Parts: sequence; structure tokens; C-alpha cells
Amino acid sequence: MKSVRQQIGAMARRWPTFEVAEQSTTHALWFGGLIGVERSHRLSLEFALPDHRDGKGMSARFPVVRVLSPRLILKPNTAEEAPLPHVYFEEPDTTLSPLCLFDPSKSEWSHDDLVAHTTVPWAADWLACYEGWLATGRWHGGGRHGRGAHKDTMEE
Repeated sequence: MKSVRQQIGAMARRWPTFEVAEQSTTHALWFGGLIGVERSHRLSLEFALPDHRDGKGMSARFPVVRVLSPRLILKPNTAEEAPLPHVYFEEPDTTLSPLCLFDPSKSEWSHDDLVAHTTVPWAADWLACYEGWLATGRWHGGGRHGRGAHKDTMEE
């Protein structure tokens, strides 16, 4: 299992524009920017160790990435993936919902992985696919929604 210190070190080396906003021995939160195809996006990335009791639930299971700006656009009348593709819907502001970057049931990510080598590149890919979806109404990123990804199946 990678420690928070190892995660922070790898992020500083590979993604130096991501700044650590919070850190402890069990948790880290970064803010930084990525460019999709056409736009620059500001993101948050939260990582917590699995036994982190103060985590906000999801971040103790896998890293949580949110697009802070520009806000994600809901398109309820899109033919595919309406109203927003590959996110874990959270109320009250669904435009800040965590991104669905991998399939948890396929063990595509574990706490042995560095977020700098997995999560951030996956977020960049997600942003490119999202911008394509905005333009065409089709999601070309592949994958499938995990349980809770659709608003009507969201678990509490």
C-alpha cells in the first residue's frame, strides 16, 4: 500500500502544478489544472488510506476527482449518457459529482497504485471524452458505469 507521503512525492514529481491543500498521515487533497481537448479545467483530487475514518466515504475506497471549473454541463436530452456521463452523482450540486474513472469491480485501481500514474492521467482522458460528449452527444471513452453512477441507482 502506498503511503500518503509516497502519493504526495509522486504527484510533486509528475504533476507539479497540482498543489497539496490538505495533508495528514492518512489523507491528502490536491487542487490543480488539466487540459482536455479545448479547455483548461481546475480539479480537486482526494486520496485517503482505507482505514481513514475521517474520509468522506468514497475517498477511502479510491481517489475522488471532481471538476471544479468550469462547471460540468448537464445535458438531460442527450441521446447517450444523459444528463452527465461517467460520474457518481452527488446532491445537491451534481455538477461537482466525482468522476467515474475506472471500473472498481475489475480491480483497475488499488491502494498499491500511485494516483500520479493512474488517477490523474485517467482524469485527463475523461476530460477529453467529456468535451467530445459535449460536442457530439456521444461518449467515446468506453467503460461502464459502476453501481451508483446513475442518479436513479445512487447508493447513500
